Amino acid sequence: MKVNKNVLALIAIMCVIILPIAFTLQSSKANSSSEATLYIDPPLLNFDTLVPGKRFSVNITVLNVTDLKSYKLKLSYNSVMLDVVGIAFLPEANLPVGNLAVNDTEGMIEISAAYDGTSITTSSPVALATVTFKMMDHGTCTLHLHETELWNSTGGEIPHITQDGLVLILRHDVAVTDITLSTTETYIGRIIEINVTAKNLGDVAENFSVKVYYNATLFDSFEVNNLGSGASVVITFDWNTSDAAAGHSYEIEAEATTVPGEVDTSNNLLVNGVIKVKIIGDVNNDDYVNIDDLNAWDAAYGSQSGDLNWNLQADINNDGIVDKIDGTLIIENYHATP
Repeated sequence: MKVNKNVLALIAIMCVIILPIAFTLQSSKANSSSEATLYIDPPLLNFDTLVPGKRFSVNITVLNVTDLKSYKLKLSYNSVMLDVVGIAFLPEANLPVGNLAVNDTEGMIEISAAYDGTSITTSSPVALATVTFKMMDHGTCTLHLHETELWNSTGGEIPHITQDGLVLILRHDVAVTDITLSTTETYIGRIIEINVTAKNLGDVAENFSVKVYYNATLFDSFEVNNLGSGASVVITFDWNTSDAAAGHSYEIEAEATTVPGEVDTSNNLLVNGVIKVKIIGDVNNDDYVNIDDLNAWDAAYGSQSGDLNWNLQADINNDGIVDKIDGTLIIENYHATP
C-alpha cells in the first residue's frame, strides 16, 4: 500500500506547527520593543474543525504608546470564511466616541475613535476594541490591519508598527475517489480484485475505515491510519463471489467512514461498476449454457492471454489456457440456467 503525500500536506503542517511559534516570537518582540505597536490579540486562532455559526472574538490592542488621544484603522478579513457579528469599543473605564463601518461583501471593518477623557499612555497591552466573528466556512484568514493612524493630544501622529492576526479553521474531509474492477463478468466462486482509492481532502491527517459492498451487502473493510492531508491510498479488496447468487449483476460500492468534524459527507460513498456473476459454462453471458457457449469455447480453443483468439470467459477453470477441461465444464452444465 503506497501513500503519496503532496506539497499541501507539508504546508498544512507548517501552518499548524510553525505559525504559532512565529506569532509567539512576534508578540514577544513587540512586548520587548519600545515602539508603539498596534496588533491583533490573540495573534493566532487555530480551530480544529468548522462549527458553522460558532462565535469567537479578537482584540485590537495597543502597547508602548504615549498620549494616545484618537485613532483610525481598517481591518480586512475573509468574508466567505467569517462574518462580523459585533464590535465593541474599549477600555470600558475610558470609552471613546467612535464610528464603525462594516462592509461584509469586501470583508472590511473601518474604525475611528477619540477619547473625551484621559488619553492612553501604556507600556502594557490595552485593548482598544473587540471584534466578534462567527464561522461561515473553513480556510485560512489573515486579519490585516492597514491604513492605521494614531494621534496624540496635540494632533501629532504617533509612529507605530502593526501586526496582523491569523485564523485557521481546519477542514476534515475524506472521500472515495475511484473504484476499479479486475473484470465486469465472472463465474460464481471466482475471486474478483477490486481496487478502491481513498483520499484525504482535508487539512490534517485522519484515521478512518473504507468499506466495500456488493448491492449494499458489506463484504470487507480496511482501516486507514494517519493518512496525511492531500494524500491518497489504493486498497485492494478480494471479493469471493461464492457469497453471491449466479445470474445476477452486482453494483460495487465503497465508503469512507465519516471522521470527526467532517461537514461534507457527499463524497464519502462512491458507487462505480457492475459485476455480473454467471453460472459455470455460460461463456456468452446469456444465462443459459448451450451450443453457443461451446462454439465460443471452440473459437478460443488452445489460446492463452495475449493470443488473438483469447477469450477469458472461455477459460472456465481460470488456469490461463482454454483447453478440454473448460469444454468438459460446459458439457457438465449443459442446459443449465440460474
